[in-house]
Amino acid sequence: MINRSRRWIFLFIAVLLVLMAGCSINTSFVYKPGAPVTDGLKLPISVAVFSFKDGTEDFTKRGSIFNPESLYYNLAKANIGGQVTSLTPDLWAKAFADDMASSGDFKSVRFVYGQSKLMDEDFYIEGTLKKATVTASWALPNEFALSLRALQRADKRLIWEKEVTYSGKNTPAMYDGCGATSIQCMQDRNHADVNRVMQGLFTEARTDLTRTLAPLYGKGAGANATSAGASATPLPQGSFDEEIERILKGQ
Repeated sequence: MINRSRRWIFLFIAVLLVLMAGCSINTSFVYKPGAPVTDGLKLPISVAVFSFKDGTEDFTKRGSIFNPESLYYNLAKANIGGQVTSLTPDLWAKAFADDMASSGDFKSVRFVYGQSKLMDEDFYIEGTLKKATVTASWALPNEFALSLRALQRADKRLIWEKEVTYSGKNTPAMYDGCGATSIQCMQDRNHADVNRVMQGLFTEARTDLTRTLAPLYGKGAGANATSAGASATPLPQGSFDEEIERILKGQ
């Protein structure tokens, strides 16, 4: 019986054989955002998400496919041949914008490439992809890290910062039911797992952002919270600035 810890090697070889035979495998990763948040805070604000920066280590691949315990890929900079296309900083930024828009927590959210593309947004978000490392070993974790911050468009004042991270190991159970020759099934399972990780990071960041912005628009937390979907009136400018100062001092 094949040692399950070596299964990735045989998957890799099987993919190569399929490609050499001219068979088509869809390796393009497309992010699928989560469902709308039915009980979340609905903030009457527009947000722009800028293209993220690449803050990952300067490597594409380390180790050998014949030694899974040593093999790492930096998905921010490289594809995994026959497995998945690269998760570039732009892809992460667009995915985060899609996730925020899908949540329904904001009036509008869109991805833009920088300051010159801003329109009437109230805030904009900048980000740095700090880690996007995957391994071929069941024993070692995949690691992702994303640093984010939101600024007020009117005066570029920083109002929120957050770093979200993930570290978790793949398991052979991910591919249960696919069969030894069902390469596309394995690809789909792999992509779904990456999507799950990204959704988790985005949910953590978005939840923290809405909690930070809520007091600026007359929405509190707990017993004093404005019900979801209710109209909210922004605080007067003086109170707005004071509330930002309070938030920043609390960070």
